[in-house]
Formats: sequence, structure tokens, C-alpha cells
Amino acid sequence: MEATNANGFLHHALVGDDPVSAPIELPVAPDGSPDLTVLEDLCLTALDLAADGRIDPAQDHLFTLEGLLDSAETAEGDSNYVAHVRSLQRRTWLLAGMLAEQEAFAQDPANADSLLEVGYGQISRLDFPDSLRPATGVTLEPIQADLLKVNNRAVDRWVQYFAGRGKRNFQVWLDRVDRADSLVTAILKEEGLPSELIYLAMIESGLNPRAVSSASAVGPWQFMAGTAKMHGLRRNWWFDERRDLALSTKAAARYLKRLYEEFGDWSLVLAAYNSGENLVERRIRQHGHDNFWNLRLPSQTTDYVPKYIAAVKIATHRDQYGFVYNHPVPWAYDILPVDDATDLDLIARCAGVPPRQITELNPALLRGATPAGLKAFPVRVPLGTAVHARSELKKIPADRRLTWRRHKVERGQTLGHIARKYGTSVADIAKLNHLANVQLIRPGDQLLIPMPAELAARAAKRSAEKGHYVPPDGWKRVSYRVKSGDTLGAIARKLRVSVKHLRRVNGLPRSSLIYPGQRIYAYRPAG
Repeated sequence: MEATNANGFLHHALVGDDPVSAPIELPVAPDGSPDLTVLEDLCLTALDLAADGRIDPAQDHLFTLEGLLDSAETAEGDSNYVAHVRSLQRRTWLLAGMLAEQEAFAQDPANADSLLEVGYGQISRLDFPDSLRPATGVTLEPIQADLLKVNNRAVDRWVQYFAGRGKRNFQVWLDRVDRADSLVTAILKEEGLPSELIYLAMIESGLNPRAVSSASAVGPWQFMAGTAKMHGLRRNWWFDERRDLALSTKAAARYLKRLYEEFGDWSLVLAAYNSGENLVERRIRQHGHDNFWNLRLPSQTTDYVPKYIAAVKIATHRDQYGFVYNHPVPWAYDILPVDDATDLDLIARCAGVPPRQITELNPALLRGATPAGLKAFPVRVPLGTAVHARSELKKIPADRRLTWRRHKVERGQTLGHIARKYGTSVADIAKLNHLANVQLIRPGDQLLIPMPAELAARAAKRSAEKGHYVPPDGWKRVSYRVKSGDTLGAIARKLRVSVKHLRRVNGLPRSSLIYPGQRIYAYRPAG
């Protein structure tokens, strides 16, 4: 018979120490395997303790039972023994859920529903994890068992959003996935990872190599600077390998593989990728279990895993949700080794393609040029163009492959000020000009500034807007030291330029005076 206690839980009426029930004939345990009689007793005792509201001792029994079941699961045994172990495993899951529910209500009945909504969404919809399903003999891939078979309200919300208001954006993501699929999945398979992880990059950045988050995570896999360095991605003034699809995918694959070796569950791997492995480890220790759906994690992470599941669900059954396959051109290219700093526009001309194609294939290059001082830097060019591009590039001297600007140091200027003005770095100016000490620059010093064509054009425009004179190509500078009694008109005649030219080149407004010893500059055509 059954009775109901004050907490509303059904439990066995006890006679002495044994439940009143029909005797159960249990299969004989194989040598060295846990005795099923002991396992059944632990399960029933945990259930009775839970019914009496004694959560802690019930949890203790449950932990012991889970440990014994782990060893029983791997033991050799007859089919009846294995089936009974699986039955106990399913009951253990349900009992764990009941204890979590009971504890939540005991702590705060008002907030218990919201606390457990995500963790037990799959149970409320009668869509249980695979460990609660009857065994069918079909072995699922780990990512399928851990993640992609889950269907709950959080997943449904994302499915409805992606297939509704977010449909146009999601179609763009799908097109990018289709283009990058062969490249990314090949790298994932090399690392022994499931190909479905390409959709992780999709929800991270929409597979946009130039994506930058509010937290300064960069690239298709959204690497932070520290994590990128830890996994071998380089970044400097010239380039940022976080933006490179192939290199960042290799780094992400190594990182995900390490996380899976640590956690052994793809839901926890994704949570750690989103919020950091240290946080996930800390929450597992605090909660005493590693079930992602029952862990208290940041809301962004709690939403992150259902978002991924929904994205995979739609992407792998796109016709059911009204999405199409647009047959984009696959991501394919040749590698062109380039020595020293070279404009990407020049490389495009040598390859015989529009500059946009070179820029799109090389999003990691930040300055519109290859980095200075490096040999055989790999530049991606459209498939079939590398041989011609290399031949044409050899015809162009190295000193004509990049636009450079000269800068005269003015009083009060530092190398940092000059670097900011031109959008370059102190290190690159110092290296180019062989400056052992960046503090030792003086007014009048001439510095060579590395300037890719695009930045040079911007700098020239900024200079013109500020009234600074930018001489035409090929003009040379001349100077004159002011003597007592000189006027600007007299100096202009001596230098064979106009007064307006002198005022513009030297930044002299009409009200300014000249004084003896002052140096006045002008520009004239060479010769």
C-alpha cells in the first residue's frame, strides 16, 4: 500500500525496515559488479528519505547510487542485468530532478519556478535527455546525446526567433556557413571534432571575420586577446590572426578539443567556451553535479547553449523552416608569398583581380598592406592567380611596393604623437628609422612613416583639411633663413613662389609676423 506524507509525496508504507511489495527477482550480478539488491535498496531508501523531506541524506544515497551505477554500466553482464542497470539509471535521473525541485521550493517557493524553468524545461515537455529514454540499441554521437537531442522551451524560443523576426539575418549566416563549410569542417575533422561545431562560429559572429564584440572579442570565433595568444594566434599593428578564418578555426578546434577532454560533455564545453572554463568548474563544485541544465550560470551562458541547438536544428533542416540554399562560391584560394611591406591594391593589380577580392580573402591584414620586415608572408589570392601575381610582383622594386610619408619633427612632438597622427605605431617608426632610443628625436629631424596607400590617402586628406600643405609627387623642399628687414613678399620672390604658398606651407596666418633667424620653407618642382 502507499501513504502520503505532509509534503505531499507518495511513499511506501513500511513494515519494520522493508517496503511492503511483491518480491522482485533480480538478475545475478557478474563477478566484481555491484549487487542489484544493494542498488535497489539504495534507490528505494533515497526515495523514502525524499518523501519524508530529508533532502540531504536522500542526496547522499543518490550520490552513492550514481557512483555504483557508473561501475555497473561498464561491467560485463547478461542482458537482464544490463537492462536493470539502465532502469536504475533512469530512475536516478528522475529522483535527482525531484530532489532539485524539492530543495528549490524549500528555499524559496516564490522563485522556485523561475529557477528550475530552464533546467527542467525538457521534462515539462516530456522530452527527456537520452539517459531517460528506453535503450534502443542505437549509439548516438556525443554531441547528439549531450546537446542536439534536447528540445525545450528555451530552444523553441530561439527557433521561433530565427525562423521569424531574425530570418533575414539567419539566411545571411547560412550563406556564409555554406561558403566556409568545406574549409572549416576539414579543420574540425582533422582534430577529431564534430562538424556541427561550425555552427558555433555562426552564433558567435555570423562567421564575420571583422566582428568585434563589446568585450573586444574579435573574429569569426570571437577570441579575446589573452585566449588568442594562448592558442597561438598572433596580433600586432599590421595584422590580427583572430580575423583569419583558417588560423582562428585551427585555434578554436584545439581549444574546444581541450575543453571536451576536461568536461566530457558538449553542453559544458559550450558553456565554458562562452563564459570561461574556470567559472563553469567553480559552479560544478558549488552545485555538486555537472548537469548543465541544472547549473546556475550567467544568463548569457544559460541562453547560449539553447541558441546553438536551435541554430543547428534549423541549419540541418532548413527547408522545414523556409530557408534556401543559395549555392555560394566555396572559400578557395592560392597562397602568394610576399616579402616585406606591399600594398594589397598592388597585389590585386598583379593578380589581375579587383582589390576587393584581395581584401576579402585577407581580413587579418589591418593596414591594407603586408607587414614590413617579414619574408614570404602568405597572402591569399583568388584560385589560379598566384603564378601570374608572383611574376608581375617580381617586376616591381621593393621600395615602390608601399606608400611612405616623410615627417619633419616639430618642437614639442614625441614619437607617440607622430604615430597617432599617422595611425601607425612607435615600434614601426623606430624600426624603419633605426632609432635605438625613441626619446632621442629633435625638432627638424626627418622621419620615414610606413603608410599603406589607403592610410596615406587619409593622412593627406586630414593634412589638407587642417591647412597643412602636401606637395605634389616629385617636388622638392627649399628653405630660407629670415634676415633683419625681410618681408614675406621679398622672401617669396627670392624662392620664386607666391606669398600664399609660403603662408600655407609654413602655417602662417595673415596676422603672423616673421622674425630674424626663423626658417621659412617652400616646395618647387625638381629641377
